[in-house]
Amino acid sequence: MRFIHTADWHLGRIFHNVSLLEDQKYILKQLVNIIEQNKPDAVIIAGDVYDKAIPSEGAVTLLADFINQVAGLLNIPIIIISGNHDSGTRLSFASSILEKANVHIIGKTNLDTTAIILNDEFGEVYFYPLPYLSPLAARSLYQDAEIKSHQDVIKRQVSCIAHEHPKDKRSVLIMHEFVIGAEESESERQLSVGGTSSIESGILQQFDYVAMGHIHSPQAIGNDFIRYSGSLLKYSFSEVKHNKGITEISLDANGFSSCQHISLKPLRDMRVISGTLDDILNNAVLDPNVDDFLCVELLDKGELFDPMRQLQERYPNTLEIRRVSQSSAKDINTQSFKDLHKQNVPELFDAFYQHVCSEPLDETQTEFVKSIVEQLDHSGTGVN
Repeated sequence: MRFIHTADWHLGRIFHNVSLLEDQKYILKQLVNIIEQNKPDAVIIAGDVYDKAIPSEGAVTLLADFINQVAGLLNIPIIIISGNHDSGTRLSFASSILEKANVHIIGKTNLDTTAIILNDEFGEVYFYPLPYLSPLAARSLYQDAEIKSHQDVIKRQVSCIAHEHPKDKRSVLIMHEFVIGAEESESERQLSVGGTSSIESGILQQFDYVAMGHIHSPQAIGNDFIRYSGSLLKYSFSEVKHNKGITEISLDANGFSSCQHISLKPLRDMRVISGTLDDILNNAVLDPNVDDFLCVELLDKGELFDPMRQLQERYPNTLEIRRVSQSSAKDINTQSFKDLHKQNVPELFDAFYQHVCSEPLDETQTEFVKSIVEQLDHSGTGVN
């Protein structure tokens, strides 16, 4: 059996006040083409289909179009679970009707985890969907006050599956959690406060494959058969080095056989570029990807006049500017008023100069500031 594992679509995402719907439509079309060419036995979406609990009209349309093309036209089964960004109830609207078309949307957890059974030449494969469930909701569902962490939730659910799962049948677990050891990025919403949000990979060893959602970087955790597919697109500048795509999984008669990462090419990439303002503006003429989403790290010393406007004239999707200090400059904004009050005027001016110009005063400038302060003191102004 071959199936596609994907997750963390975040349809409807807005990044730096820019809607990514056009980019998501482009990448989903690419995904549909891959599915049409590869003809997998199923497609698994492991949570965070939408970016918000109440998705936009455009986001709902994208999902509906994808389901229609893959399940409706290509007749390929789809299994979807909710993630922590989704509303399970809204996501699974009309799920009982869609199930007849081999579209299985599991938005909310029931007391009994029912397997979705698909067949290949070697027999049955049991897919166990575990939609995102917080410890608080799990305590209420299972009426168990001892459930206090995500680890407790998954242990409870996995033990129930182990009790019911037929021996010698292959199994795939679908879940949306943070497994210890995974590489995180800035765009993932924390599942809970403190250390209660992480689970150990050891409790997942009984499955032939574990299709994970939540972490945006494609990666295996401990074993090749426990994997995050990663998100379809880059959703923060911390993800610029990620190789986004989907994962194709193969099972043979004995279980997990192999996996393949299939890269996707975005409509507009996300990049971080560094240099002086003049150099970046001049190099734009030779850049074939001026429409990419950019974070620009400026190395200039001193003040700049409206750098965002200048950059957006050449790179229209410049979304963020960072001033990179070439020294260990102190940031005056991080000091409390009491700390500032303890400093004398030359020290305060030096801190302010470093904040604006990204470099400290040199010796001549320092002596000049001291002389001005002394003159004011002698005149009776009393600046100290």
